[in-house]
Amino acid sequence: MQKYISFIAPYSLVVSLLYLFGFWSTFNINVLEYITLSDVIKNAMYPLLYSSIFLLLGLAVGQIISVPLSEVMPPGGGADLPEAKYIRWFFILITVCILSYALFVVFFEVGNLRWFKVAVLVFMPLLILIGNAEFASTYIPNKQVRIVVVNTLFAVLIFSFGRGAVNAEKSKNSLQGLKINGKVIEQKYIGWAGDFFFMG
Repeated sequence: MQKYISFIAPYSLVVSLLYLFGFWSTFNINVLEYITLSDVIKNAMYPLLYSSIFLLLGLAVGQIISVPLSEVMPPGGGADLPEAKYIRWFFILITVCILSYALFVVFFEVGNLRWFKVAVLVFMPLLILIGNAEFASTYIPNKQVRIVVVNTLFAVLIFSFGRGAVNAEKSKNSLQGLKINGKVIEQKYIGWAGDFFFMG
């Protein structure tokens, strides 16, 4: 149990920080100036857990489909065939194209949605690299469970910044006005961090 806790604690911290940076950087706010370390996970984990449900469902469905396929085409099957090297080169080419397009999105597209697109693009080749996640076999011996858990952990990590940026864009486009003593003020509510409420 100790080895799982030693991993989950820093992992949760990194995921939460990425989400918070993705959200608050939209408003040019350094959120670390207003929150404590205990606030980091508390402020970010709720929206991340909500979005992770859909990621987990998608990965689980993918694994359900892949199980019968793996029986027909087991890992390594045909690896020694001459055609295998062309397939490997094909996947390498596709990966290079995807990563190149991800860089194009980062540098030449605008708007917060681009960070979510980058996460999607990066995650596609990452799924292939993870494969059966043998590097985690000592922690999770069961292969199918290991694949779903590892892919989910990587997905939440990679999508956390983009999810924060997308949520910030939604918040910016639907900023709620506030009433004080029955009078609507011009400034809009952005969000809260620690003991601070932010208006824009």
